Amino acid sequence: MIEVDWDRFESLCLAAITAVGGGEPTARALTRAVLAAERRGNAAVGAAHLIDYLNALDAGRLNGTPRPVIRNDHRAVVTVSADDGVAQLAFDQARETLTAAARECGVAVFSLSDSFPVGELGYYTSALAEEGLIALAGANSSALMSLYGAPDALTGTNPLSFALPGEPLRLMDQASSTVAWVKIRDAAAAGEPIPLEWALDSEGDPTTDAAAALLGPVLPFGGVKGSNIAMVIELLAVLSGGLFSMDSPDFASGDQAPRVGMFLLAIDPVAFDADYLDRVEGHFERLRSRYGIDFGRYYSTVDRLAVPEAVLARLESIAAGTRRV
Repeated sequence: MIEVDWDRFESLCLAAITAVGGGEPTARALTRAVLAAERRGNAAVGAAHLIDYLNALDAGRLNGTPRPVIRNDHRAVVTVSADDGVAQLAFDQARETLTAAARECGVAVFSLSDSFPVGELGYYTSALAEEGLIALAGANSSALMSLYGAPDALTGTNPLSFALPGEPLRLMDQASSTVAWVKIRDAAAAGEPIPLEWALDSEGDPTTDAAAALLGPVLPFGGVKGSNIAMVIELLAVLSGGLFSMDSPDFASGDQAPRVGMFLLAIDPVAFDADYLDRVEGHFERLRSRYGIDFGRYYSTVDRLAVPEAVLARLESIAAGTRRV
């Protein structure tokens, strides 16, 4: 790991995205999301995951200059087509419409389609929580995970995120799988084994071989329970036309856009009870003092950024134009 100055890393991300075809709005939206993930200590969807976006831009399966189409045909419904671009840009452009709808109606739903996989889902829910709204979100991706014991990948790892406004802001962000797919990929690259309960191989058998696991599906957490949650998220993620995971082209290879979706529920707590957040904080204090439970505060705040040496070198060479991806 190499320690990097935050400002230098931001400039590096912007330059690398632009070098492979990302327009300025895409570069800025994606860089903000990468920095946010790293600051929360969620490195799996930070700098290392940026390489996936760069690869997709270079290959043409990610539109670097999209024009998201925002619709607000119903007062509490905001739908957005990402135009095969990054979800972060589509969300940023629709955010004002969504928050206004939530404040007017008490509740509003954002539905995204035609998008590249969303990255850190907590990026979206925490952004709304910073505006004083409660947020619940889920998203799908290209098929990576088995369901109900099937030997094949049927959904994405279909994360779920919840954020609650306040000081501190409380955030939950977790996949429906036993582990993030990128951790299996990292283990394969390092030649390291994985736990038997993480994934199946191409024959549908449990495996500790990370390279073999990349040819089969990741497993849901909790068996049927995780499968149920993943399926609910899948159904909500495609509300406005996003592709089901089984129909979505691979986000990591080829030249076809994945065109997956995301849903986000925004709730204005004041519309229900002006004292709600105070009551909730009192409940958290009771859980904390009696049992040591502090829901939603498990993310670390990273002051000093450290990036894997290979990732940093790759970003530097892409930004300098000495290599594509």
